[in-house]
Amino acid sequence: MMDNLDPREEGREEAAPRKPTEQEPAMTDREVPLSAHTPEAIHAWLDGENVNESALQAAGKEYEFWRRVEEETGKRRRMKTPSPLAGEIMRAIKKD
Repeated sequence: MMDNLDPREEGREEAAPRKPTEQEPAMTDREVPLSAHTPEAIHAWLDGENVNESALQAAGKEYEFWRRVEEETGKRRRMKTPSPLAGEIMRAIKKD
């Protein structure tokens, strides 16, 4: 917190770029392999377009994954905070 960050001052030493050591794994740019390809039917279905059910079934694991994501987000949208909990939160806020 005591570093002088003013670039106008002279005599400022530049830090050498840090190289990963053998103990630290190098950071990668991608988490998804380049070979990953999502079928066009999945893109259309996610965009809300009408898609043939057989095309979705042919997509295999991608369809299953996005169907489960849609199911879980639907459940979370319908969740509501119980009214007693909301009252407790408001009382705790007023105390502070």
